[in-house]
Amino acid sequence: AKAVPDGHTLILVSASFVVNPSIYKKLPYDTLKDFAPVTNVCAQEAFILVVHPSVPAQNVQEFVALGRRPDNKLSYSSPGVGNTMHLAGALFDARAKTTMTHVPYKGGGPAIAALLGGEIQAMFSNTTLAMPHIRAGKLRALAVTGRTRLSALPEVPTLTESGVPGMEIDAGWFGLFAPAKTPVEIISRLNSEVRAALAKPAVRERLIEQGFPPVGNSPAQFRATVEAELKAYAEMVRLAKIQPE
Repeated sequence: AKAVPDGHTLILVSASFVVNPSIYKKLPYDTLKDFAPVTNVCAQEAFILVVHPSVPAQNVQEFVALGRRPDNKLSYSSPGVGNTMHLAGALFDARAKTTMTHVPYKGGGPAIAALLGGEIQAMFSNTTLAMPHIRAGKLRALAVTGRTRLSALPEVPTLTESGVPGMEIDAGWFGLFAPAKTPVEIISRLNSEVRAALAKPAVRERLIEQGFPPVGNSPAQFRATVEAELKAYAEMVRLAKIQPE
């Protein structure tokens, strides 16, 4: 944020960049005022609501019915308190009027392992963690949080299609920023160069293999994403009843 705005110092950040302002009281920077968006480099399209095969729900409607029962024992795992997967679960509880117990783990690996072992019943997972187990039949995918269905899971509906609107959230992204006062012409040049790199077949294929399809949007489009997600995650943190540290 305090670097010389000459285009030589950039920062690549994850989606936690838009979550942190709601989690921490005192950050040494202002997310919108101190940084100039260059482009959203890559993004996972959506979280997948996955359940253990023992859960007696074949679709979202049946899962919601379970989660609304006073005696329900549904729990969902996440890689930690305040993680986007945790916040997705909290938002689902609010939108679907269910009551699940959040169980945080130290990382995505332990969180998905607990689900696979049947210790936990559900998880809002990214595609990287969940897809191998969905394909192997070890987890059941009920829905996705995106605005549209995932190309890798065309048979799995969105939550909006399933009767739970207001869950149109991405699973995460990586974006490039420059210091706030970087000249517009430099931002434009950087944007063009990054988009050209993302258009190369080898780069695209590698990112897709890692579960993060390339985006390469304009600075204005990326700023709009950041502004929208700052508001969305602030609401999720409130719903999750997380007290800023």
